[in-house]
Amino acid sequence: MFETNKIIRIKGTATRLFSILQKVEQWPVWDVDLQPGSVKLNQPVPVGTIEGTSGSLTMKNGNTFPFLIRNVVVDRQVEYLVKLPGAESDWYWKFEPVKDSPGEIDLDMGVRITGNAGFVWKLVFAPFLPKAFDICTRNLKTIIEDGKVDGVAVDL
Repeated sequence: MFETNKIIRIKGTATRLFSILQKVEQWPVWDVDLQPGSVKLNQPVPVGTIEGTSGSLTMKNGNTFPFLIRNVVVDRQVEYLVKLPGAESDWYWKFEPVKDSPGEIDLDMGVRITGNAGFVWKLVFAPFLPKAFDICTRNLKTIIEDGKVDGVAVDL
């Protein structure tokens, strides 16, 4: 198994972050690795939850992967599964209010890769993930705190 993550503190609410993550087709606005307009859903997002939403994501390198959103906990967690040859990758966002700091949340964004070929995928992903997670978490932070990504206003 291989797991890596990034934790960041955000001035905002878990409800606000969850509302951004529920807008699956808008993920490329803040996800540095996704091509703009590249999230294709197999069906409309269920009302009230994104649990069970499936579709495909196209990366900036041109590779497209099917995904399935699962293990959703409202205002706490979103996870999606991508099956890779010989492995499964679970990409996640876990977040909760900071107990000693009202009005702030800690966001944990990461990936867990399991399966016989997990070590191969670690070699593929590990060099790029720290920078990607830094950018994605920073983008989510600035959307929540300032309504912007890279200084440009966004409406999410």
